[in-house]
Amino acid sequence: MVMDKQRLLNDLIQNFRSKHKKSEAIFKKASRYLITGGSHNLRLFSPFPFYDLQCSGSKVWDADGNMYIDFWQGHFANVLGHNPRVVIKALQDYFKKSQGLTTGFPGSHQSELAELILGQIGADKIRFTTSGTLATMYAIMLAKAFSKKELVMKVGGGWHGAHPYVLRGIAVYDRGMDHIESAGLPAGIEKMIVVTKFNDIQDLEDRFKEHGERIACFILEPFIGAGGFIFSHKDYLRRARELTQQHGSLLIFDEVVSGFRFHPGGVQSLYGIKPDLTVLGKAIGGGMPVSAVAGREDVIALCGPEAKPEQKVKFEGGTFSAHPAAMLAGLSFLSYLIDNESEIYPRIGRLGSKVRKGIEEIFAAHGINVRCTGYGDSVTENSSLVGVQFLKENIDRISHPEQVWNPEVCDFELREKIFKLSMLEEGFNTFHGYGAISAAHTEREIQDSLDAVERVVKKWLRYK
Repeated sequence: MVMDKQRLLNDLIQNFRSKHKKSEAIFKKASRYLITGGSHNLRLFSPFPFYDLQCSGSKVWDADGNMYIDFWQGHFANVLGHNPRVVIKALQDYFKKSQGLTTGFPGSHQSELAELILGQIGADKIRFTTSGTLATMYAIMLAKAFSKKELVMKVGGGWHGAHPYVLRGIAVYDRGMDHIESAGLPAGIEKMIVVTKFNDIQDLEDRFKEHGERIACFILEPFIGAGGFIFSHKDYLRRARELTQQHGSLLIFDEVVSGFRFHPGGVQSLYGIKPDLTVLGKAIGGGMPVSAVAGREDVIALCGPEAKPEQKVKFEGGTFSAHPAAMLAGLSFLSYLIDNESEIYPRIGRLGSKVRKGIEEIFAAHGINVRCTGYGDSVTENSSLVGVQFLKENIDRISHPEQVWNPEVCDFELREKIFKLSMLEEGFNTFHGYGAISAAHTEREIQDSLDAVERVVKKWLRYK
């Protein structure tokens, strides 16, 4: 379908402005003090973001009194929805005892959360920190120290946070995804990062053949997030495990997005493949800032005080690492997920499947070429994440980020700007086309979202 996208976008922006006068005023004031009115670029969109006053369950209310069914859900972390009672109650009781703020002491909840996570993912040891960026950085430092090698390999489209070891090959497409994507990095850093193609065994073998003796680690998301909500092929992960072992490299799974999202553990167990190190975040904090590196004891031990000086890694922790309230929040949240696994995950997985199939059918009926991502295929039936890709080419299934980020294959503007504002107009806050389904979303809300997609498509037809 050919339509006047610019006219449609202009109308959507005008309508958004008319319904968000207070948010616009907040944005203008915030922009006097903050870059583009905030501190996280993904939370900022054109013409300006709405500013929330309350978030509960599946819903968010903004400063102008608008209510949205939310599928952003705290960067996909909120498997139980916004501010789940099980976490809020635990924190309220903790604070009533005049406990919960940082103390500088280990605290008992830290070891309880560590025991729980290690039991669920089958790792030896764990150390907590406060963000996914820090956790992947520390994991790579541990791998480099342990292997005594210098190169880091990642996949094109893989996002592992903002530190020098991984800021290559993320989203910039120019005949491939192999570009340094940040200024301010050390000179020559591009020579330390090897980029391979996700789900491409031949390319993986070629990279190891060329650089294998120098590769300290291969870091990848077995379920790739920012790269398009795509599961790894099982044979690809098996080959990655074989090649890293053959070349004395460490395999690092970044499960910041996938950890505890599809079942109460890492997606690695669904594949039956064990990495050397696992990076976790998002869900493990129960809504608080928690991340972690878990894995082999002989590798994790390099951050301890008894490590050999020439291999000791300064993964010593920050002031707010293992924050008391954050440890309790994570423990309460994960315990609930584990105790209610059979109820939560099959239900949100079924709703995810309904949305993916429903969206594809709705657009197809109106002659618009759309494929959803997030399908679990042979990995899991319980995928609750949904991406929507507006295709310029006829593709049966999207299997790697180069398709998602190639402007000749997928229409990024249509997904991230036009569809985003169109769904907001209908009362639904989406991300990457749709986003994350939580246990708080009702069957009615999911069907209402599909009905909204139908209305959106019909509105678009007026702009042909």
